[in-house]
Amino acid sequence: MGSGRVPWTVLLLVNVIRLDFSRTQGRDSPEDFVIQAKADCYFINGTDFFFLEKVQFVVRFIFNLEEYARFDSHVGKFVALTELGKPDAKLWNHRPDILERSRASVDALCRHNYKLGAPFTVGRKVQPEVTVHPERTPSLQHRSLLLCSVTGFYPGDIKIRWFRNGQEERVGVLSTGLVRNGDWTFQTMVMLEMTPALGDVYTCLVNHASLLSPVSVEWRAQLAYSWRKMLSGIAAFLLGLIFVLVGTVICLRAQKGYAETRLSGDEVSSAVSSPQPC
Repeated sequence: MGSGRVPWTVLLLVNVIRLDFSRTQGRDSPEDFVIQAKADCYFINGTDFFFLEKVQFVVRFIFNLEEYARFDSHVGKFVALTELGKPDAKLWNHRPDILERSRASVDALCRHNYKLGAPFTVGRKVQPEVTVHPERTPSLQHRSLLLCSVTGFYPGDIKIRWFRNGQEERVGVLSTGLVRNGDWTFQTMVMLEMTPALGDVYTCLVNHASLLSPVSVEWRAQLAYSWRKMLSGIAAFLLGLIFVLVGTVICLRAQKGYAETRLSGDEVSSAVSSPQPC
């Protein structure tokens, strides 16, 4: 049986129960002590506030870190947890005004606050952003990691699956788990160990309550490798072309300078009969 819990901590000494604690009367008490009242609202089997039996209100009374008495709406009265709590529990159970106010807190405190806060908590939905990229530039037929990064979503319940060529991958799937961003959103990363082959299509499929339909992001191995090879080939061609052009210019300038040089006698004949090649 699933259950959800929404805690509400209030100053019950002022707002819920107004009384002088008998613990501090007529007893040997330390010079410094702390008395606390802490309240919790439990929403069981979901958070539907229309059903009274699904909401439980509990207030705990604590003296110097020791819980000595408790009110539970399922019990309907105060219960002593230690010998020192028996006088207080007996006193409160004989006070109709205190019992009535405590029993009414299921509606006055739990349901009321839940209704106010639900649109910003339970009802809040923020769509995730999904990106897919390899850990590093992968090589064909070599083991690598493909990362599916899902960020900025709320609530935290999310389902992320990996597919390869339409078939779900269950082996080699790793997850960082949910990470809280501190702004009521979450992020997570699900990794897939893969050995890509040319033509493989990897898909990260994300299903979340904020989405009308699942979001899928693909990574295609052939596109990555084709573009990389094409760019490498273009770069090599341009580099080679630059070397050829520079060499040709240098050679033409050398020939022109050599032809314009005035030579005498045998040097001219030699130059004519044996032109200097580039």
